[in-house]
Amino acid sequence: PQNRVVNLAAVEKVVELGQGLKAQAWTFNGTVPGPIIEVCEGDTVRVVMKNEGALAHGIDSHAFRINHEKFGPVEAGKTMAFEKKLDTPGVYMYHCAAGPVTDQHIKMGMYGVMIVYPRKSKLRPARELAVAQGGVYGEPDGEGMISPSGERMDENRPFIVLYNGKAAHDPVKVKAGEWIRVYFVHVGPGSSAFHVIGTILDQAYESGNPRNVARGVQTYNVAAGSGGMFEFTLPERGGYLLVDHNLLSQVPNGLVIPFIAE
Repeated sequence: PQNRVVNLAAVEKVVELGQGLKAQAWTFNGTVPGPIIEVCEGDTVRVVMKNEGALAHGIDSHAFRINHEKFGPVEAGKTMAFEKKLDTPGVYMYHCAAGPVTDQHIKMGMYGVMIVYPRKSKLRPARELAVAQGGVYGEPDGEGMISPSGERMDENRPFIVLYNGKAAHDPVKVKAGEWIRVYFVHVGPGSSAFHVIGTILDQAYESGNPRNVARGVQTYNVAAGSGGMFEFTLPERGGYLLVDHNLLSQVPNGLVIPFIAE
């Protein structure tokens, strides 16, 4: 076990989404989603967040068993910190903690993936990627700029839903039969029906915890605010697609990650 420090900054900025779209966003470290946080079971993790925005922001990680008041928020220009030993492996959502307006801050883009790797059980070598699914709540103007809509946020009605904050993804090239592992977080709303068109999930881990395993699964639901770890192979050469089977209507908007097995 180690002592680890995670440094984050709350930054309010315009982000590029792809397909000619951009959005006004609130972010961690300037990106949506925020940076991937990687630690191990048993580590003592200190999270430090500097608020470089104009509004009050905080930070909540679902990996922590801790008094929620330590998640903030803090006013603009202030820095906050908390630490704890993490005892449960998994794939966790982290997000802004802003009291009664937390939901709005998450929907503005303040979320990310935190992976707590298991210490006692080893994961087999694999091609790995982390994916966060979240919505964008507003409609674009004539120049492709999306301004936030409070009405859409209140109604849980995103204009588009994206993987990793992008409306377009380059194909992930792998070898046929190669073991693939996806660390996945669903920001919400609703549940995400994780599915790879063209194969079956060899192993699906509830909350990304290796102790919670289901085998031979076609589709796996991940609740809003939760995560999962999924392992699979692509059995033969050709194309495959990671999708939310509950939101296939969003595939043209970019809610799809293509794989090419060579």
